[in-house]
Amino acid sequence: MTGPARLTVRHAMELVAAGDAEALEGRGLNSSYRVTEGGQALSVKVHCADRSSGAEFRRILRVDAALRGTAWYPPVLDMGLHTADRPRLVVIRPYAPGAPSHDARQHIVQVVGVLADLADLADLADLAARAGGVAAEEDLVGDYASPWVSSAERERELAEPLLTGEWRGLARAMNDHLGELRDSAVRLTRPDALVIHHGDLHGRNLISSDSRPLTVIDWDEAGFSRRPADAGKALWLSCRLGRGDFALDPQALRRFLTHLHTRLRMPYASAGDLARLGALWFLPRHGHVTLLGQRDASLGPWYLGWVGRFWARYPRNLDLIAGTAAELDADADRGR
Repeated sequence: MTGPARLTVRHAMELVAAGDAEALEGRGLNSSYRVTEGGQALSVKVHCADRSSGAEFRRILRVDAALRGTAWYPPVLDMGLHTADRPRLVVIRPYAPGAPSHDARQHIVQVVGVLADLADLADLADLAARAGGVAAEEDLVGDYASPWVSSAERERELAEPLLTGEWRGLARAMNDHLGELRDSAVRLTRPDALVIHHGDLHGRNLISSDSRPLTVIDWDEAGFSRRPADAGKALWLSCRLGRGDFALDPQALRRFLTHLHTRLRMPYASAGDLARLGALWFLPRHGHVTLLGQRDASLGPWYLGWVGRFWARYPRNLDLIAGTAAELDADADRGR
């Protein structure tokens, strides 16, 4: 459909059903596979049936039109709804060889560079000229903060049954912080400033090897946003000391905020709002936890424990972010 694919959606799903596709590790709602066809390694992403829709199809198509030809972007080779049981959106792209880094701090410069490119590439006048009149319809504009900004009380009410027993700490965190997180997201929303939103931009989704340039993977959650949502989430995922926990590395945080200030002109004074925007991603939503449990019963408790560790660290980390931003701002004032 959008390129000369050797592997079609139908044939890819036949290979998956026959056990001839290599399942790739992941704890999300979608399933990923690697298939070799005609000597070429290809990535096959099979979306969760509950999240497969015409809007999802159009969103991926619009982003593909905007980014096609970019050096670090693996384009869509074929895409469609597979209907063997419930319709599932299937997306085929080139497979990026190489291993993701186990230390996202090593890729802060590259992550911020991609953030700057995405902001530039979303200029709608230029985008329309490059991509044959492509437009970002309003239903394709949104990010992880959108449901909390538009209907925070409803989301909180839906999540309530999940936050009992050992998860009561998550209920307290939501009660304590939801209002300020939402306020920060609103302050960072710019109605006239559209950006392409990757959705999960951090070091482990930047793949490099000795023989290939950088490739940014995992584009199937991408869309358009009017907030720096990627930067907010990347702050938390790129600056922590290690995977599985959320103690921020002061030096990595300093590098991240410095590069964000230089490349995207993000004021240091906005660092707190940016961190609170990113923290919205770590609030559990009922629909997400339910769908994780449907895929694997162990994933719901794993996810709640994971975000619970984020909120246990949150007050100390937010103090560190505020102090680091104040120091950087003072240094910048002295340099002017």
